[in-house]
Amino acid sequence: MPVALLGIATANAQIKFGAKAGVNLSTFTNTEDAKMKFGFHAGGFAEFMISNRISIQPELLYSTQGAIYSYSYSYLDENEEDDIINVDVDETINLDYINLPVLLKVKLIEGLSLEVGPQIGFLLSAKNKLEEKENGVKVLSETEDIKDQYKTFDVTAVLGLSYTFAEKFIAGVRYNFGLTTVIKQAEENHNPKNGIIQISLGYKF
Repeated sequence: MPVALLGIATANAQIKFGAKAGVNLSTFTNTEDAKMKFGFHAGGFAEFMISNRISIQPELLYSTQGAIYSYSYSYLDENEEDDIINVDVDETINLDYINLPVLLKVKLIEGLSLEVGPQIGFLLSAKNKLEEKENGVKVLSETEDIKDQYKTFDVTAVLGLSYTFAEKFIAGVRYNFGLTTVIKQAEENHNPKNGIIQISLGYKF
């Protein structure tokens, strides 16, 4: 369906090109205890104007995503007169994608448009940054390559709003709903899917 729509748009439409960049607030849905992490996205887009109110907009975006897991535990240090050691652990999952959304844009009022459509993501890298603190003192910081545990492709549904101002500038906010699990070995209580809030600023050439 997206390919067919894009073909119709190409044949009948005026084409506008642009660039965009912004921040990501990403996490994993459909799993427990995942927290949001900051990231960014950047890339370009082409807007195929079908009419004054409707357009098709494919994009090519580099996007940093993932989630943070935090937990704590304690143990007795028998070498130090049974002192209690409190351990705080942060695991940051860093996923880098090339995302290809194809969006239907519908103008709601002058300048304001609704955006909806599918997105396919191609995983470039996946790393786990592990940090441990004992009684507030950092004792461990290491990064592990975990790409072999994650799926190469990701499918999401995109819903958002964009606002065009000063004719050339575009401000947008959207949410990417993960439709497929990101890991290869999913479990009943750990079947994570990408969930990303994106806030961006773009410019039409």
